[in-house]
Amino acid sequence: MLRTVSGLITAQEAGRILEHEHVLVGFVEEGKLTPEMYDRNEVVTSVLPYLLKLKEAGCSTMVDCAPEYLGRDPYILRRLSELSGVRLITNTGFYKKPYLPSFVYEISERDLADIWIREARNGIGESGVHPGYIKIALNDGTTIDEMQLKILRAAIRTSLETSLPIQCHTIGHSIALHAYEIMKLAHFDQERFIWVHAQTFKVTDVYKRLAEAGGWISIDSILPGTYEEHVDLLGQLLECGVGDRVLLSQDTGWYNVGQFQGGNLRPYHHLFTDFFPVAAAGGLEPQWLEKCVTSHAFQAMSMRS
Repeated sequence: MLRTVSGLITAQEAGRILEHEHVLVGFVEEGKLTPEMYDRNEVVTSVLPYLLKLKEAGCSTMVDCAPEYLGRDPYILRRLSELSGVRLITNTGFYKKPYLPSFVYEISERDLADIWIREARNGIGESGVHPGYIKIALNDGTTIDEMQLKILRAAIRTSLETSLPIQCHTIGHSIALHAYEIMKLAHFDQERFIWVHAQTFKVTDVYKRLAEAGGWISIDSILPGTYEEHVDLLGQLLECGVGDRVLLSQDTGWYNVGQFQGGNLRPYHHLFTDFFPVAAAGGLEPQWLEKCVTSHAFQAMSMRS
């Protein structure tokens, strides 16, 4: 089952799933973003037409990937879901420096996990909305720094105690391999782990290693102007035998806090209306593309009993 802002849904109800997109983002450092910095009604009015267009394109479910202190707002997501008919999924978890509040540096891994576990069990604040997954990030580079290592380990604890999957912002194959080894030592089932921004890895052996461990390969920057390179990359993933672990999304949207009327919002529907035809013309099987946004995405994002 997938846990949306409105409750649990089945695979049939979920339909097509965009597993990594954004509704609202506020890049305010030190965890100081608050709802007072934006108008919820304006956000809803601005984003709603894009969700209606997505629904028209045949997509029923979208995962919002802004964690707390970076734009997560369960009230906006629930209202948008009610108005658009698109089932939205939100998260628990934190991002990375410099967008973390000071207390995150001071508390233990166990205490950090307890915050997320409470949200998973009791809901987010007074909203009545429950998170459907854990969203974290790793620092860029070759090794995981101490802060993000604590966040990764807390996410593993949370997943083990709540059955929620983890989505992890990961740039580059070296940092991915470091995280892979940490999870292996922790005996963590990496089928519960989604490698976000895996298009940045670009090393066939790394894709194979992560997929063989059960990890999900999220190719999520499929935007206009990048279609040909993504067709090539997806072809390579199929050739190296990891096609059954691939997810597709765009990492797009979004209402940007601090910009006039949210700035330049970008559509969510182009993956289906524009990229899929290009990909099929480039030799990728339409049935496989559909699996990436249906059965693959549902399995990757599902809660486990």
